[in-house]
Amino acid sequence: MTDIKELKQWVVEHQLEEKTVENFWKVFFLWKEEDKEEFNNTFRLEFKREELYVYTDKVALTITNWPDEDYNHVVVYLKFEYNDVYIGNYRMVFDLQGEIEDDYFVIDSWVD
Repeated sequence: MTDIKELKQWVVEHQLEEKTVENFWKVFFLWKEEDKEEFNNTFRLEFKREELYVYTDKVALTITNWPDEDYNHVVVYLKFEYNDVYIGNYRMVFDLQGEIEDDYFVIDSWVD
């Protein structure tokens, strides 16, 4: 089994968490501009950036092409909350060289 501390160190060395948070904000503000109706419905027209809490939920090593193990990734999962209400998640997929392969931005709920 791979040493978890070694994986954690690799994630830190390749700045995967920082890259994920940075890209989250780019995608978040693209969503705000490109889908204003959904954005405004989600935040009830009162969005304040300082009220949005973004945090790393987990990091996972995935063997995507099981059982061949020739297409593997590290995935960084973020969650975001607004005024203590869970809104959605963002995950970024990295290859084993630390390069971005894909990302996913999901809105799960709306502010009441």
